[in-house]
Amino acid sequence: MKRAARVSIVLIMALLIAGTGVFGFFVLSVAGMGDMPEIDTPLTSTFYYHNGEVLATRFEQNRFELPLEDMPEHLVEAVIAVEDRRFYRHFGIDPQGLMRAVVRNIQERRVVEGGSTITQQLARNLFLTHERTFTRKIQEALLTVQLERKFTKDEILEKYMNTIYFGHAAYGVEAASQTYFGKSARDLNLAESAMLAGIPRGPAYYSPWLNLAAAQNRQKTVLSRMVGAGYITADQRDAAIDEPIVLQNRSELRGRSQAGAYFIDYLIQRQLAAIFPDDPQIVYRGGLQIHTTLDKTMQAAAEEAIAKLDVFSTNNNGVRQPQAALVALDPETGAVRAMMGGRDFRETQINYATMASGQSPGSAFKPFVYAAALEAGYTPATIHTSEPVSFNIPGFPEPYEPSEYGGKFYERPLRMREALALSSNVVAVKTHMDIGPQRTIEMAQRMGIKSPLQPYASLPLGTSNVIPLEMAAAFAPFANGGISVQPFFITKITDARGRTVFESGPVLSKVLDERIAYLITDMLKDVLFSPSGTARSIGPQLGRPAAAKTGTSNEHKDAYIVGYTPDVVAAVWIGNEDNTTLGWGRTGSVLAGPVWADFIREGLKGVEPRDFEQPEGLAAAVICPYTGLLHNPRCSLEPVTELFIPGTQPSEQCRWPACPHCPPEWQWHWDGFWFRSR
Repeated sequence: MKRAARVSIVLIMALLIAGTGVFGFFVLSVAGMGDMPEIDTPLTSTFYYHNGEVLATRFEQNRFELPLEDMPEHLVEAVIAVEDRRFYRHFGIDPQGLMRAVVRNIQERRVVEGGSTITQQLARNLFLTHERTFTRKIQEALLTVQLERKFTKDEILEKYMNTIYFGHAAYGVEAASQTYFGKSARDLNLAESAMLAGIPRGPAYYSPWLNLAAAQNRQKTVLSRMVGAGYITADQRDAAIDEPIVLQNRSELRGRSQAGAYFIDYLIQRQLAAIFPDDPQIVYRGGLQIHTTLDKTMQAAAEEAIAKLDVFSTNNNGVRQPQAALVALDPETGAVRAMMGGRDFRETQINYATMASGQSPGSAFKPFVYAAALEAGYTPATIHTSEPVSFNIPGFPEPYEPSEYGGKFYERPLRMREALALSSNVVAVKTHMDIGPQRTIEMAQRMGIKSPLQPYASLPLGTSNVIPLEMAAAFAPFANGGISVQPFFITKITDARGRTVFESGPVLSKVLDERIAYLITDMLKDVLFSPSGTARSIGPQLGRPAAAKTGTSNEHKDAYIVGYTPDVVAAVWIGNEDNTTLGWGRTGSVLAGPVWADFIREGLKGVEPRDFEQPEGLAAAVICPYTGLLHNPRCSLEPVTELFIPGTQPSEQCRWPACPHCPPEWQWHWDGFWFRSR
């Protein structure tokens, strides 16, 4: 025992002598040292839902700046007590503390106490690697003195509290508190503060997620040190030890990291890259606060709706097929409320909701044709017959001959309303060619389509690819009374100092007569709710008024639906990654329709259902459903009531022979005489 004591004394004396020499060298080095390196600590950028809740974070290091005055006093005291009790009494290097640590470690024959001060640790964290060499220790000491010269003790402590590593990619007390406890460090109690303060000694070992018992033992050590330093009483320590610790669920944290992944990626790659063209890394280092338009409920509904989609196959990379995209906007403002660019961002990062090549919308394009026709003087009662027809197109060797889905024809007159509900290809093409392709293109572009459109006879059938985001935006004027909206994703961005650096909002313009917008909406309601509507199977599931148009491209490669309520407009696309067929019968109403219906139902849960408001300036007339003319009382067909813009309603009654359901005006009597029908 005496021999061990003598060995300890000799070792301590040797260390003191060596320390004196090192200290002399250190003093000479301080006198000739240059400027301290610039401090550059990356900060976490935070994305928020439009209601202010956190959506996601992106970072090089998960770190948030929190002013020292905003940190709980017991958190600061816990860190000082366990890391550097004499912090406010030394000049950055604490010889007394160092010797105390050396003695304790020799006595215990293991490392039980560190000798580095808070300032030394800060210097190491900011400027140096963690290699254990004599040169690195000298550099650390020099930088420590520079820090003490340049900053006050409180400033050093604040920087330390905001940079120290707590495990699980969390740097600084604010990120650590949000990671482990799901709340700001401002709101930590004594028990939580002590547990947090104990983690940096060994983040992997003292993580309460990985080793709660070790974290609790370390917490007791911190609390006892606080008693020893006079920060708290023994009773407060005991009460804190008994305080239950409620940790954040790790699965919820992982789930949040995936929420809105396609939306966030689009913002970073397209929006933020345009806002900050000279600083591509700002989102990972700049500590931005990015307030988005995304709605938490709608985004969750979009993710859940696509998750229900059946998997038909997987490709060679294990990516499930078909892929799907959903994008939803507020039809009044253009604010993007939900976005899914694919099934799962972890499988594929291709965003089919915004990809530049677009996809074929199929018959979902037809409302633009009929809106242009209404503007040209057509009415919902305008008649075209579904029958074989040919169009000679200049520059094409063969005539274009549209057919109905399945290759058959209805072989009867169809009113515009009925043709839209049935999704008649022939009537849409006839109308398109009657008014002229350029009129259709001009209408679609005016409504919000920016993708290139070709003036082909087949344009109403979706032969020009369109981005789903554009389709959703272009349907918004139908929902809101003729006002075009420009989709926007961000309302405000503030920098790490809280200064507003970007703001955005609605960009609106009148593009369509509100009466025409309402007539299109009224006809599109029949797609969902009339017995002949292509999406009649999903209409009753919605529980609210809505309007929609389905679409299926040639060879069943794309399944589409675009629809809306007064509160949201959404487009859904489904297709294989390699653009192969989905299979016969897998149409927009069969595949995309249920996804859209699930989204509308769940995304608007809790929102009071409301109908579309009919504008003034529309006139109702009772018409014959076969001819679109005023109903003749002698017509055997049940009359229907139709809406018209005043001046476009029919003025004549249906009659034979144009209406076979009306009796002939003259009939042959059996005795060989003609008589006039009454």
